[in-house]
Amino acid sequence: MIRHISAHVVILCQLLLTEAYPRRATFELPDGEEVCFYADVRPQKYVFMYQVIYGGQLDVDFVLKEEPNHVISSVERTSHDEVSFTAERNTTYSFCFNNQFSVAAHKLIYFELHPESFESLAEEAGEAPHSTVLGSVETSAELVHLYLSRAESMQIEFKNRELGDRLVAEDLNTAVLWWSCAVTAAIVLTTLAQVTVLKNFFNDKKPAFSHHMPRL
Repeated sequence: MIRHISAHVVILCQLLLTEAYPRRATFELPDGEEVCFYADVRPQKYVFMYQVIYGGQLDVDFVLKEEPNHVISSVERTSHDEVSFTAERNTTYSFCFNNQFSVAAHKLIYFELHPESFESLAEEAGEAPHSTVLGSVETSAELVHLYLSRAESMQIEFKNRELGDRLVAEDLNTAVLWWSCAVTAAIVLTTLAQVTVLKNFFNDKKPAFSHHMPRL
């Protein structure tokens, strides 16, 4: 089960707290903070993939450790990576994302943890793998399950890319809207000022007459 520990408040958009794989989550990493996730794993080979969907330069520092303090992988200022590691025993691994180098940009990050080989239907259901030869129906079902699992991972990756592009487009649209409003206001004020000045040029000025008779 993946456990989340942080000294700060983090918004978790999605977190599947199950023993089945893949284990996925999408979360927001505030600027100037570090967030770590922990997973209890069994002896086998795993793949951990993460992707910065949105925020800043789409970069984050990442550290993968076998607890208590064995660093497996450490990278800086990366936007996307896929790390393979082999668990030799039942232990706990930590996956830490660091955004302390950023002073203003929050990051939206997606990650996924799964065995290198996709689990069978029996393993995904929490049962022991089949010890006998599978029949034609079971083999076909496992093959369909494998293809669907791969397709699901690819669709999620494409969906995250589309989400990042859409968020950038919305920010750009908002910036253009406010800039257009400012330019429109400037044009209106300039037009009013010009009309006022031109109106003063064409005003008829009556000569001033004195009410006092001149002395002879």
